[in-house]
Parts: sequence; structure tokens; C-alpha cells
Amino acid sequence: MSSLPDPQRIDPNKIESVYADFGHELRSYIAAILKDRELADEVLQVVLRKTLEVGHTAHSNLRGWMFRVALQECQLHKRESQRERTILQKAFWKTGFRTVSDDQPATSTVRDEVVAAVRQAIETLPVEQQTIVRMRIYEEKTFAMIAEELRIPLGTALTRMRTAILKLEAVLQQHAE
Repeated sequence: MSSLPDPQRIDPNKIESVYADFGHELRSYIAAILKDRELADEVLQVVLRKTLEVGHTAHSNLRGWMFRVALQECQLHKRESQRERTILQKAFWKTGFRTVSDDQPATSTVRDEVVAAVRQAIETLPVEQQTIVRMRIYEEKTFAMIAEELRIPLGTALTRMRTAILKLEAVLQQHAE
């Protein structure tokens, strides 16, 4: 039984024209907020996906709706990034590793100790999470690139990273005890 497209929804074949109309402007807007062009591309993909899913609700002002969604996604990403940084800082603090402020250069011994502890902690993660962490941290790939390379949804890649960070915090805390 084939399902007919919902006449209320934006036709997936027309997303190209929506992208042509608003994509460049949206990417610039997102990049200005996040200060990261690669991350802007990831957020733009999320906005386009949401446009396909629920963009029909915008009716008269699709452009304005897309910019609101872009702003919400940027704010969400900033909150999640701050949360990840806070979790890692707390993990280091709880384990006895102190984060070093900009006016205090870290000694190579302390830095080496932290790096060794983190690498050891990464080894304790499930393989799926290790892969995401390594690709993101060591290969500096964006989550969109990771998701594409691993052939998983972007949300799955983000969830695996978030879960890995929480587990790393617990492992590093045990390491210090």
C-alpha cells in the first residue's frame, strides 16, 4: 500500500528551491551566532529537516519561521555545548585534575597526566561511543560528518557523544579515588 504525500506538507522535491531561496542567508545568520561555519552547516541541516517535517505550519511566512527555528537550534546547541564543557570541567575537578586558567600555563607533566587519564577513560567506553569521541576530538570531525560516515542519524551521534561524556565523568572520578 503506497502512501500519498500529505498535501499540507512541503514537497521534498521543493526543498531545493527553499534552500536556494534562504540557505545562504540562513547559513550566514547561524554562523554569526555560533561563530563556527562547519557547525552552522550542521544546524542548517537540522533546520532544513524540520522544514520538511513541520514547515507547512509556517503557511504565510516560511522564511521567518525558518529563522526562528535556526535561532532556537543555535540556542539549544550553545546550551548543550556549555553543558558538555561544564561536565568535563567538573569531571576533571572531581578527579583532582584542575583545569588551568589562561594566566597559568600548564606544566607538561600535568597535561600528560590529564591526557593519559582521558585516553584510558575513553578505552572503557562501548565501541560505538569510543568511535564518536575519537572522531570528534582527535579527528575534529563535525557531528554531521560523523553521522554520515557511520551511516547513523545525526541525533544518534549527538546522543552517543553526550552519553560518552557522562560515562567519562564517572570513570575519571573513579580514577581519582
